[in-house]
Amino acid sequence: MTIDKIQQIEQIIGPEFQLFHKSRFGNYVVYRIGINRLSSDQIDGIIEELARNNFYPSFDQRDSDLYLHVTFEKKTAKKSGIWINVLLFVLTIITTMMAGAVLVGRDYFIQFSNITYGWKYSLAVLSILTAHEFGHYFAARYHKIKATLPYYIPLPLPGFHFGTLGAFIKMKSPLQSRIALLDVGAAGPLAGFVVSLFFLALGYGQLPDQQGIIRFVETIHPWNMNGEGLNLVLGNSLLFSFFNDVLAGGRLPMNEIYHFPFIFAGWIGFLVTAINLIPIGQLDGGHILYALVEKRARLFGIFAFLLLLLLNFILIVQYLSFVWVLWIVLIFVLIGFRHPPTVNDTLQLTPNRNIIGWICLFLFILCFPPLPLYIY
Repeated sequence: MTIDKIQQIEQIIGPEFQLFHKSRFGNYVVYRIGINRLSSDQIDGIIEELARNNFYPSFDQRDSDLYLHVTFEKKTAKKSGIWINVLLFVLTIITTMMAGAVLVGRDYFIQFSNITYGWKYSLAVLSILTAHEFGHYFAARYHKIKATLPYYIPLPLPGFHFGTLGAFIKMKSPLQSRIALLDVGAAGPLAGFVVSLFFLALGYGQLPDQQGIIRFVETIHPWNMNGEGLNLVLGNSLLFSFFNDVLAGGRLPMNEIYHFPFIFAGWIGFLVTAINLIPIGQLDGGHILYALVEKRARLFGIFAFLLLLLLNFILIVQYLSFVWVLWIVLIFVLIGFRHPPTVNDTLQLTPNRNIIGWICLFLFILCFPPLPLYIY
């Protein structure tokens, strides 16, 4: 970091900070100050002023001292437009319509216009994904965090699949506090969950009686009550079981769910909510857990990972199912267990945010299907 930049930082933070470390090769400096020398308002003011001048600040407490870490935001030469976001969204509309057409027995290879029969599924599943990602996006913008628009991932494959691998946004500036971390982490799953509930209610509200279900399914394939041949079955979660088995009286078998677009999209919404709320690392659940319990989140995350390992061992032994192996690898190799600190971890959560955080982790339990897909 240049001398000019260091002088600019020191003009903002004032003379009470002592230079503790300066990176020789990178744009990185660390200052130290006694923990009782600054109020929360002063810390917030320093963070806002540094961020306004294109610095990335973060505070870390060690014993009786606060350490201010500052990096300099390099300006990118060129800003990318939103054309890639729009293109991916359009492609994902097409691939989810293709997937939806297959679900209701329409072959778009014979006649491509048959993909229009997949509009209900495409509308529902993309509404859920869009609500999830824009929940993150608007929460980030509320806290003045730079974030991209959603990137959708199309899945152009024949046969049975979801038509998409989901969507994501990128954060381009750090989270200032555990308040911002919880808001951004929780807004996505909660928004997607609410839209999932809407489509489940709509789907089950339109669901015919047992004979109507049989007649509809037989327009796609013969009704099979004897379990002959191979059946792809969707796994139940506690909350989906309440909808399907209690409210709907169990008249819709789990191996026929995917022929009913709104209900299937709601099931996917619960699955997406559960996966994102796994309380590990930098998944949404990991963000929420760190906001709630700070550095203890790593221990909780390791415990959750061990439970996932145990579940996977049971599924392999009893059902020869490797359904969670990919997520175990992703968590162990890419996601990890450690959550980085926010800019100011000393800022405490409000009581309402604490409640929202624990509600989100409870939703994970309600929406998590131990065996999401299996064949019998």
